Amino acid sequence: MDYFVAQAEQIKSSIQTFYRDLLAALELTPRWGQKQMIAAIANHLLAIRQDSDGSRLGENPACIVEAGTGTGKTLAYMVACLPVAQALDKKLVISTATIALQEQIMEKDLPAMKAKGNLDFDFQLAKGRRRYLCVSRLDSALSNHAAVDPTQALFEDELAMQLDTEQQDLYQHLLKELGAGRWDGDRDAWLDAISEDHWRPVTTDHKGCTNRRCAHFNECPFYKARAGLEQADCIITNHDLVLADLQLGGGAILPAPEETIYVFDEGHHLADKTLRQFTHQQGVRQLHRWYGQVRTSVKRFAKDWQGGGRGAQLSVQIQEHLQGLEQEMVSLEQLLDQPALQPQDDYQQVASYRFTNGLIPDALRAQAAQLALLTTRLSREFDALYSLLDDVAKGEQQGLERELAETYLAVTGAWAQASMAQGGLWQSYAHVDEPGEVPTARWIQHWQTPERVDVELVSSPILANKILQQNLWQKCFAAVITSATLLAVGRFDQLLMHTGLSDKSNMLALASPFNFSASSLTVPKQAVEPGPEERFVAALIEALPLNLNKQEASLVLFTSRRVMHQVFDGLPASWQDLILQQGGSSKQRLLEQHKQRLDDGEGSILFGLASFAEGIDLPGNYLTHVVITRLPFTVPDRPVPAALAEWIEARGGNAFMEISVPEASVRLIQSTGRLLRKEDDVGRITVLDKRLVSKRYGKQLLQALPPYQQHLA
Repeated sequence: MDYFVAQAEQIKSSIQTFYRDLLAALELTPRWGQKQMIAAIANHLLAIRQDSDGSRLGENPACIVEAGTGTGKTLAYMVACLPVAQALDKKLVISTATIALQEQIMEKDLPAMKAKGNLDFDFQLAKGRRRYLCVSRLDSALSNHAAVDPTQALFEDELAMQLDTEQQDLYQHLLKELGAGRWDGDRDAWLDAISEDHWRPVTTDHKGCTNRRCAHFNECPFYKARAGLEQADCIITNHDLVLADLQLGGGAILPAPEETIYVFDEGHHLADKTLRQFTHQQGVRQLHRWYGQVRTSVKRFAKDWQGGGRGAQLSVQIQEHLQGLEQEMVSLEQLLDQPALQPQDDYQQVASYRFTNGLIPDALRAQAAQLALLTTRLSREFDALYSLLDDVAKGEQQGLERELAETYLAVTGAWAQASMAQGGLWQSYAHVDEPGEVPTARWIQHWQTPERVDVELVSSPILANKILQQNLWQKCFAAVITSATLLAVGRFDQLLMHTGLSDKSNMLALASPFNFSASSLTVPKQAVEPGPEERFVAALIEALPLNLNKQEASLVLFTSRRVMHQVFDGLPASWQDLILQQGGSSKQRLLEQHKQRLDDGEGSILFGLASFAEGIDLPGNYLTHVVITRLPFTVPDRPVPAALAEWIEARGGNAFMEISVPEASVRLIQSTGRLLRKEDDVGRITVLDKRLVSKRYGKQLLQALPPYQQHLA
């Protein structure tokens, strides 16, 4: 025990030295909030009990830190975590929700710390396999001058499809730059944007990769990048990749969770990202076609296979199961064609039917159970075929030429992965939620195409708590969750409910050092309570010219794209000339135009949606006025929020007060947070939604905001 106490004191000393030297070298002044954050994280990590092998003992409540803008949280968690991770021989994985923050950490923060600090460490960026070129697939595409694999073509008439001139030129250029060492195979490092249609044929996923058996393994961009991860002390990645790795059991792409200290920056996005990662969805007609196409490809394999025995047997079994699944799909389509299962509502231009309380009709559940059974068998047979082809590719089994075996190996791996995902959907639809169990949201989507309506079945958890508990919190060595907005109406309850974090976690809220009282928040007399859209749009068209200044830098935030366009169209031309509207060009281009206007001494107005309410960094005179047209409530008209609200109401709760108001509080803080980006920034916020002062919950929202001067009509 004395040894661990002494070690902890030594680590604390190294943290203090690291911080002091960094501040001096970077010419920064110490910040009270930053020091508090460093101490809280370091004490949390050093209090974790370990066995003689360095494995964590007991529960691991996380360290949760809300660090207001200007706290300097990136430097704080790096200073606290890096010395601990190195001393305990753990990997530090820093995960963000946005590319902008990831780039800031990789290109600015960490290089500065490494260059100026007294701590020697290496850091690497981790991306998913699909961000990297697959040299084997590129070679196949160019060699065949056709579809990447005949076995992966979607339709028979695609088998003879030739690469168009643009695609062929691009692929030749990719190969040339890779071979010359001027490009590392990272899609994001290519000078020009590569369209998804052109990129998809020359990349792969983990099941489609033959790993060391690939003839191009030594020059594989993904494995070269991954080799760097094994040596790095600190790995920068994103929430999606962390969740994808956990879904594979952990340690498949990133270090094993048990050996990792995670920092989830922008941690308020983690629950939503988890729901999306663990959602199952499948187009019914699309899947029906896929069965037929795979069956055709398996027939082709049967002709190519010369080894008899197990390979021949598997090809027959797989074809029989695929044929059986095709027949079951006919029955499923007939079930889904019932009038009772037709769309109830319309969201994002996709008509949907949501099953109340996630309860599936008996006939559909029975059909899903049969599909789950057959799909499980099919997955086992795909896995068996994959193993057989693996043996052929390694030279341990005869039956195919090695190169052809590698081609079939990659394709079979993709089939196995697809069937496993399909099985997850059918199992979800066949499952009966137990009384007291948090239900699963299940719904049908109808996608209208020029030719027909495609029907898609979807299943999603409504809370990420159990998923994160089982896959992350129970496994990882330690975790830090931080963001400028983790509190909802002044409490961490919302975060704990959605993420499954323990209420025994170390929780700390650090106020921003900014002088908010020098800026103002106004609800003017022109503010209205949103009602019918036509009337609301008319009110905004009237109110905006009265509250905007043509000479300053303004950001006007909307919750609806349609309303934003209608307001723009209804404003006089003299105002339209000043407005840069989201969607008109890329986000980066809009911000550049906005800044250029201000640099030229002109005024500029940005019209934006939710993505402009978070992550936009316009310091100083680049933004002095934020206008919020409507309080950012989540309307539970989409399946997952609707199912969550339904569950809360069924338990006797108030979904609006328990979900909608806390979420609106977080989003409102994020929206107002666009105004002040540096300590000497000042400006004003105008809220055109009268509910902030006319409704009882408005007082809660106001109290949760930073202490702006308030002028309430």
